[in-house]
Amino acid sequence: MIYRFFFKMINDEQEKTGDFDNNYQHLINRYLLFLFFIFLFYSVFIITFFGDLLISTFLTVITFFWLFLLAIKSKTQRFRKNLKTMIISIIVLLTFIVSFFYIHTHKNAGVEYFYFCILFAIPFFLNYKKDSFVIFFIVFIISINFIGSLYFDLDFIPRSRFFKQGDFKIVKLWNILFSITCFSMDIVFIAQKDKLINGLIVKTRIKDSTIKDLEKTNAELMKHQMLINHLTEENIQEILSLAESNSPVFFEKFQVFFPHFIPELLVINSNLIHSELYFCALMKLDFDTKKIAQCTNNSIRAVESKKYRIRKKLNISSEININSFLIKI
Repeated sequence: MIYRFFFKMINDEQEKTGDFDNNYQHLINRYLLFLFFIFLFYSVFIITFFGDLLISTFLTVITFFWLFLLAIKSKTQRFRKNLKTMIISIIVLLTFIVSFFYIHTHKNAGVEYFYFCILFAIPFFLNYKKDSFVIFFIVFIISINFIGSLYFDLDFIPRSRFFKQGDFKIVKLWNILFSITCFSMDIVFIAQKDKLINGLIVKTRIKDSTIKDLEKTNAELMKHQMLINHLTEENIQEILSLAESNSPVFFEKFQVFFPHFIPELLVINSNLIHSELYFCALMKLDFDTKKIAQCTNNSIRAVESKKYRIRKKLNISSEININSFLIKI
């Protein structure tokens, strides 16, 4: 049951879509799950071997905080929109937590190594080009905490009474092992993120190549239509100019130049309304979504919605380019 619960949480988003954003969200899920187990094991270790209830309780709270984030992250739209802000806040919070425990353990338990784990987590969550200011801010916070904790006593922070002198070597060894584990996992997750980015780049190149091929094919189809309808280049330029200026005479002129187009659409589906036929005319001229939005003074989302309804009414498969389909008519 527990395994199914975790498996569902870390795979829920990836099953829905295969795009970069959702795969990256899935990767973040796995990272949060990793943090959950690391902190859980660490808190159990502290309470079992040293009996420090303060540290163990604090770590347990943080442990289940990761689980809480993991549970709500894919369910809450607000979380997804403010993901970067939450990540920055968590990194800063972890920095102060490391500083607290570094001093709490008498600066002799190797807690300072976790500063470097936090630093190496930054590339996984943030982009050096887009988030340079934020990264400098986080690095500044970590540096100030590290220097301040190292050179100032900060007597207002309580010191642990549970650690004996001989315990520090054991705790330091464990902290080194934990920090190496965290560091290694940071590298693994960064590598997986890079793999996703490289995959996205390849897909984008393939998509761009496909679009260019499609544009070339549509241009050839348009030339073929010009021959069939005995149109000249001047006729095409005229109708394009009318369409781009959203002229009220465009649709009438279009039907003169392409007299069989609208009737054939109505044969496929007689329920097509005027605005849908108008959009079909624009797509017949190979106007893309953005250009249609500009010509008709509509939003891109409204145009996409209209194209979706047209596709449904004409029974056009999602695998077929709607412009190519209409150009052939």
